[in-house]
Amino acid sequence: MGSRLLDLDSVPLKRKAAGNIWAKLIQITQVLLVLAVFGGIFACFLPVIRQVQRLKEKKNANNAAIASEQAVNRQMNREFELLKSNPEYVERISRDRLNVGKPGEMIFRFDPYAPDNGNGSAAAPTASTVSPAPTP
Repeated sequence: MGSRLLDLDSVPLKRKAAGNIWAKLIQITQVLLVLAVFGGIFACFLPVIRQVQRLKEKKNANNAAIASEQAVNRQMNREFELLKSNPEYVERISRDRLNVGKPGEMIFRFDPYAPDNGNGSAAAPTASTVSPAPTP
């Protein structure tokens, strides 16, 4: 009895289509119908898939921007702590950025380097500035 349940020849729907063209056409139609259903489902979800990809790219760009801003924030916090606690750093910054010097000290400022102007010769150097240090 157990072997009769597993016998595929006894199932009426699973008969072999020996040369029957209609059976082959039904199988082809079923395959095409399944492909059409999957294609329709894919076509319905394609805009959603594209939107998800765009959102992932935007998320990656935002994460990169956040990382760069966090690096700037760390740099500014480090400079703030140095300005708060290190008098040598405050002196160096005031000399560099504010042109402050000690009494009797001369401050020399040079213009930044000028790159080639395209014809093979460097731009003409400009005169440096000499000014006495302001007294507090």
